[in-house]
Amino acid sequence: MATSTAAALCRSHFLRISCLCTNVARSFSTMNGPLCFRATQLLCAEPPKKKKRVDPKLEMMRQQRMLKRMRKIQFKMGDPELKPIEEFRSDKKLLLDERRKREAPDLTYEEQERRALLQKDWARHKFQEHVAETQRIRDLLKAQEKALRELRAESEELYQQAVQVDQGLFPFEVTGPTYTPPIPGYAKTSPDGEYVDISKQYK
Repeated sequence: MATSTAAALCRSHFLRISCLCTNVARSFSTMNGPLCFRATQLLCAEPPKKKKRVDPKLEMMRQQRMLKRMRKIQFKMGDPELKPIEEFRSDKKLLLDERRKREAPDLTYEEQERRALLQKDWARHKFQEHVAETQRIRDLLKAQEKALRELRAESEELYQQAVQVDQGLFPFEVTGPTYTPPIPGYAKTSPDGEYVDISKQYK
């Protein structure tokens, strides 16, 4: 009795679902896999590593060793060593010396006025020079255009030759003596005394 009752309930439930689904539009899927819930991969971040405190001296020594290693590799490859410019290097002790620092002197009111007027006069002079140069260039261009018009009226062939670009004008190169031979015996009779060459040799 219980089995027949359960079967009747299931049959009625199935009929009710089929009746509800008759008015629903059917759809299809073109995916390869089944339509089911999907989850992305777990993105687990690595915990940050504790930064190690490095001694500045050890870091400098490591950089120097790396620089020496690079110089050895450069020498083996045959590249010439770059010659340092000693004139651009200054002693740090001189820069930190307080006795070498000079303070600007206090100027009087008359001196400040004189410098201000002098600066204004110089600015006025440079402005007038710029205006005169611009006018001179403008006059030269007008004269050139007038000459080209007159030349074209006389001969078209001469005009085409005149407006051609001179390919040899730029870049401008000048050749001169590139090596000065040493004066024989100059080291012994030098006015500065005995001359000893202690400059470094770079290969």
